[in-house]
Amino acid sequence: MSKLKGCDGLERKGFISRFKRLSAPTGKPLWGHAFRAVGLAILSVIIAYFIGLRQGIEIIFMVVLFASVLMDQAIPFQKSVTFSVIGFILMSLAFVSASVAHMFGLPFFIVLTIIWSFFPFTLYIFGKAEGLFGYLIFISYYTATVLIKSSTNIFDLIIYVLFAYLVASILLVWKFMQRDNYKRKMVASGFDPNTSINKIGSVRRILAGVPINESYHHLFDYGLYLTGLRNYGRTVQSRLTGKVAVLFENFLNESNSVSSAIADHIVNKKGEVNLKNFKSNLNELNLYMDEKGAESVKFLTDNFIKLFEDSNRILSGPINQNEEETVKITPLNKMSFKQVIKSRFNLDSLYIRHALRFTIAMVITLSFVFIDHSRDPAWIAMGVLIVLKPDVTSTWDNMITRVSFNLFAVILAIILAFIFPHYMLLIFALVALFFFRAFLPNYIGLSILAVSVFTVFVWPQGEVINNAAARIIDILIGSIVSIILVYGVLPKRLMINLPDQVSNVLKVNQDYSELVLSGNYDIKTATSKLETALLEYNNLESSLKKVQDTFKDVSKDLEIYKEISGACYNLTEDISAIVGYEHDSKLDFSPLIDLSSKILDVLVVAIEKDEIPEELPDMHIYSKLSDTLQEQKEIKQYFEWIVSDIYLIHYCIKKAVETGALTRYKNIN
Repeated sequence: MSKLKGCDGLERKGFISRFKRLSAPTGKPLWGHAFRAVGLAILSVIIAYFIGLRQGIEIIFMVVLFASVLMDQAIPFQKSVTFSVIGFILMSLAFVSASVAHMFGLPFFIVLTIIWSFFPFTLYIFGKAEGLFGYLIFISYYTATVLIKSSTNIFDLIIYVLFAYLVASILLVWKFMQRDNYKRKMVASGFDPNTSINKIGSVRRILAGVPINESYHHLFDYGLYLTGLRNYGRTVQSRLTGKVAVLFENFLNESNSVSSAIADHIVNKKGEVNLKNFKSNLNELNLYMDEKGAESVKFLTDNFIKLFEDSNRILSGPINQNEEETVKITPLNKMSFKQVIKSRFNLDSLYIRHALRFTIAMVITLSFVFIDHSRDPAWIAMGVLIVLKPDVTSTWDNMITRVSFNLFAVILAIILAFIFPHYMLLIFALVALFFFRAFLPNYIGLSILAVSVFTVFVWPQGEVINNAAARIIDILIGSIVSIILVYGVLPKRLMINLPDQVSNVLKVNQDYSELVLSGNYDIKTATSKLETALLEYNNLESSLKKVQDTFKDVSKDLEIYKEISGACYNLTEDISAIVGYEHDSKLDFSPLIDLSSKILDVLVVAIEKDEIPEELPDMHIYSKLSDTLQEQKEIKQYFEWIVSDIYLIHYCIKKAVETGALTRYKNIN
């Protein structure tokens, strides 16, 4: 293997290393999702056959699969309903567009393809969930183009899609019945000691705007704060020595046990948790506590015991009773549609560049499908759809994964075709479809293999061996087209410097918090600063992914960087929350300006000099605020989170210096 010059001997991943990483599972198989999706698809076909919708069985089957993926996401019931309604409207329009195009000819079809290719993929600028939604919408248009070979009655098409959604909506009934269990699991996640700072931030965004019981809201706040306290506890522990260090470690371990128990009791409605052992450890720690670190330890222990006792009061009462769902978790980054478009809808965005490349590919390949509906252009277009990504590295990764697992699928399909009779192959096709949904997205390689086997067995033309060979050739052509596009259309080379990028993230957070805490700003200025912070955060995330995809043996270093990234993002969100409260309450936060002007500067200097950051002053005064703010409980909570975020960043930067992570990953081309 070759060494990358200027990167302290970092070794690039070869084909085998990349294949192993790309094939590695990222979670458990989704057996329940697969059972529901395939079961509903089969049910829809049976019902459609008996009620006279036989002409639209193919459309109904595919739309049920798409709709089930949309409805069965791990999002609250209310958001599932919203996505489902919008999905029905857009999927209906996708099939109607494919039909109407046959009335007006190829030029009109090209215009429609530009619209249906470009705009769904630009939804990624709003977030991953919106991007997945756009991806599914385009898949609907692609499917409509393949299935509809001439102008079809528009009313019939809408009936087919509506019928498919009615069948798939059984999932919504199931999610409605499970909605309380889902909320409990989300609320409990903050109490799970294994929950990362990134995950808890993701949960907070998922639940934003969703009505929940007031007791759930309190527990969710406790879990969020507890996540920060655990991380701060690591910093405090690193400062202690001797008997006190051992006792404090025992205290943290016992607090994790109690926290896990609370999470279990929230999910399963078990009532309050026994705190006897926890209090015993706390008393023993207090007996041996000396002056060194006493205030920090007391801050932690006081907060742990308060959070656990407050949680127990809720577990023993309101959470197990019926409450009206009137409380909502407030979205933190309230950006208007206009603001997002203005700041992100430009050629500097990887997603906009990706949408343009993808549109060019789809116009060319789908035009051939529209003209004669031959097999090859349809699967070449599918090859581009599943291989082309916003950047070069991800596109190469997709090519490696797709082509390799398609080759395995071809071999498996040919073996099965020789051993079993033809009628058995259709059964294997349904089984493969089931495995495809179960393995998506956590076993991406196996999901590709399964859907390829399904395709080979159900394709109506030719023998299995011919279908299999055509499948691998078409995907390979689509992959080559994707590589050409990502290199040839609006390429953008990046120079990666992780330490500098972390420093940039801290600086924009510093700038943003200084503006907010000064009180001398308007919403437009604050939004501009926020956008700058989010852009730098996204750049850091992209850089981390590039390094992970390119080099061997970097997982431990990247784990540190990811912790810093997550803490920085949470810091940005918590500062954003202060913006709304400050304008609503007209409170003066200027005495807390040191949080940005001095304390964050300690962290920036440490990164730039590659030195262990100097000890932070005791910041508990910032979370306590002034006497005039003591009644503002929600504001106080956000300042407590900000303090926890900063302590965690300090701890992670110290660890990065000690492990040498800050000396690597500089000036990577």
